This record gives sequence, C-alpha cells and structure tokens, in this order.
Amino acid sequence: MLIVDSLVKSFGGLLAIDDLSFQVKKGVIHAVIGPNGAGKTTLINQLSGEIKLDSGNVLFDGINISGMDVHLRSALGLARSFQITNIFLDLTAHDNVALAVQAHAGHSFKFWKDASKDHELRQPALEYLQQVGLENRAEVVAGQLSHGEHRQLEIAMALATRPKLLLLDEPMAGMGPKESIAMVEILQELKGKLTILLIEHDMDVVFTLADKITVLVNGRGITTDSPEAIRKNPEVKAAYLGEENTDA
Repeated sequence: MLIVDSLVKSFGGLLAIDDLSFQVKKGVIHAVIGPNGAGKTTLINQLSGEIKLDSGNVLFDGINISGMDVHLRSALGLARSFQITNIFLDLTAHDNVALAVQAHAGHSFKFWKDASKDHELRQPALEYLQQVGLENRAEVVAGQLSHGEHRQLEIAMALATRPKLLLLDEPMAGMGPKESIAMVEILQELKGKLTILLIEHDMDVVFTLADKITVLVNGRGITTDSPEAIRKNPEVKAAYLGEENTDA
C-alpha cells in the first residue's frame, strides 16, 4: 500500500530524515516509533504532503505521490487525522461528519446548511459515528465534547473520506486511561479494514495494535520488524524502549 524509498529531508543544517526506506502492507497497522527528534513528525508531514521531499519517493497504492499536493493525495485515499481534519465546534458531531461526507463527494463546506438536512449525507455520517462509538453523542455540539470524543470525531470525519490509508499522529496524546482504552478498541475494529500508519509514543498501545514496527533514530530507520522482534532487539532497547521521555 505504501512504499517509502530513500527519503531525505533537511532543515538548514539539520538532517531530519536520512535515507529512510520502508514498506507498509495493505490492511495492517504499521507503527513508527523513535526517541525525541527521531523525525517521526517530519515523516508524517512528508507522507501527507505538507512538507516537500528533498529527495526520494513515496508510492501510494502503486502511484508515485512524491510531488502531489495534500488534496490530491486525499482524493487518492490518503487521510491524515488530528491535524488536517478540522472540527466545527459550533456544529453537532453529526453535522461535522455529514460535512466530511459531502466534501468527499466533491462539494464545498459552504453548503453545510444543506448537509444538515440531506438524508444521503446524514445516514452515512451516522454510520461513521457508530464506528467510533459516538452514535449516542451525534446531536451534541462538538464544542461540548470531551478531548477524547474530539479524537473519536476526527477519526469519524477521516473515515468519511473513505481512505485506503489512514495516518494517525499521536492519537492517544492528552487522553486519560478510559479514553485511551476506547481509542484502542476503535483502532482494533478498523484493523484489516483499512491500512493504518501509526505514530505513537505509548509503547503499550503500539505493541497492542501494531503488526509491524519501524524504528527511527536520528532520521534513519534502524529496523522494521514484528512487535516481538522489536521487543528483543538490543539496538532498539538502547535507542528507545529504555527511555523514560519518549515524546517526539
């Protein structure tokens, strides 16, 4: 589904991504981990199209998307949650997802009044809310939802674009234990239904969800392997797993 080939990105004299290559298979949850400054955020910005590559290539579902704009990548089925997605805080959760359904169909958000009444938009929107456990909160104004519910809503909005690959950047950030458990359950339900690239500092979450893990250190991929092999890898332990402060 995704081939990352020899990516390089520098900011001034800082080499943030250094000849990085890995592949993500269709239908898996592929996690990317690494210590502070490893390049995880830069990587996901490159994949989503927010940062241009210095060199290298990104192939998505067989198409070279290296020079594509964000909206063109989205049209091909690449979605990024939590940063690209915008929640309208004065609209209900249902309205927000209906807008995402409408936008995917090629219409502007300016027609939101129609979206608030159109059954062809609202019924699928409700189904996406059900997938993330928010069906009972559908008519609550988004500004009144909790932080964890905002994250759930953002995933519902991303799902409404019908992605093939979902980029998740620190989905557990700022969540309490109950909210984190709910999010893990949501992602487990999505496993196998679409491909997910997961950037996450919570190792319990990573080892619970991931089929494959790529480890970044100083912008370089030191290994890509199964969670079991990553746990046992002494280089990984030295670089990352033994650290107490692991936020990217």
